Amino acid sequence: MQRHIHSLSNYPVPEDRIAQLLRRSLAAVLRGAQDGNLPLFTWTLGLSQEQLLGMLAEIFPELASGLEPLPDTQYAHFLLTTPVDFTDLVNMLCTQRSVSTDSKLGEWLARVIAAASFGNRHLWQDMGLSGREEVDELLATCFLPLYQGNAANLKWKRFLFSELGKSKGLVALRPPGCQHCDHFLICFPN
Repeated sequence: MQRHIHSLSNYPVPEDRIAQLLRRSLAAVLRGAQDGNLPLFTWTLGLSQEQLLGMLAEIFPELASGLEPLPDTQYAHFLLTTPVDFTDLVNMLCTQRSVSTDSKLGEWLARVIAAASFGNRHLWQDMGLSGREEVDELLATCFLPLYQGNAANLKWKRFLFSELGKSKGLVALRPPGCQHCDHFLICFPN
């Protein structure tokens, strides 16, 4: 599976805009995990290897026959390092899914967004998107209640972890990678 990730984004993208953004984001997250720009657990998206390979085969059917699983022990190690906040963030995103968004697509997007939220850069960068506008587009289309909740127009990672913190009764839950960002003092002045 590893040897194919760098080339995923070179394949023709589907006509559907959300599917296109999902493909780009998923490729970027897996590439980020492989290259060390995202924590290794993000490689799994919190899924069993069988579920991940099935997801990849469905999103990238042109690669289905070439995907090779990682050794079970290596994959299990990656999966075991998944933080609780990742799973909670996925669940929070899924509960904020737009009514019109297919549940499977919504879950896949939630997993990709949550994984990218653990990176050290802006969410759009860790998702391999061209800017915040594409994150806005994804969230407005697929997670409308959450998108509408960001009335203060906070950076998306900050907003997602703030909402997650509220749901857990924690006042100041911050994204784990933000302290490395050059905008940290802008987002968290205190």
